[in-house]
Amino acid sequence: FIADSDMIMESLKEMVPQPIVRYAAIVKKNLMRAVGGYFAAQFKIMIVVAVILTVGFLVIGIHYSALWAILIALLDFLPVFGTGTVLIPWAVIEFFNRQFYMGVALLVLYFVSQLVRQLIQPKIVGDSMGLPPLLTLILLYIGFRMGGVSGMILAVPLGLILIEIYKAGVFDMMIEGVQELIGEVRKFMGQGPEK
Repeated sequence: FIADSDMIMESLKEMVPQPIVRYAAIVKKNLMRAVGGYFAAQFKIMIVVAVILTVGFLVIGIHYSALWAILIALLDFLPVFGTGTVLIPWAVIEFFNRQFYMGVALLVLYFVSQLVRQLIQPKIVGDSMGLPPLLTLILLYIGFRMGGVSGMILAVPLGLILIEIYKAGVFDMMIEGVQELIGEVRKFMGQGPEK
């Protein structure tokens, strides 16, 4: 199957109607661009978070600041985890150890990093994927409301695909096709074409 994959794909393209092949190519191209853009955006956000954490760790006097910041920012890159996975328990431990300055500083650092992340995410994700920031924010909100964190991850790429399909005129062709089908059904049933 792998050795003959090119021949098999060509055979399938010949059997499938040409409009479907075109639409599939559009979806594939946009999906690759959307997924690549999304991961590029998340990587940029991770770098910004790492810089904020490095500066914060240097200010509060944590040894190996850059290393800790990079490791925590890597957690922030993952969808379910984030900087709070490390910073909040760390701050709680510092409070139990009566290191109130360090605990408060870690919590402030957490809130600053999250605030900056939330402010820059729509702009960076939108620019990386070719969407306006407001539309990106709306898609992120819809995705969150429909499916939580996983919905947010999927909402922007799926929204981009739908927008590109709309720009390609796929929906127009579908509407025309349905109208033609309705006209043919009416002719067949003896009611005449729609006026």
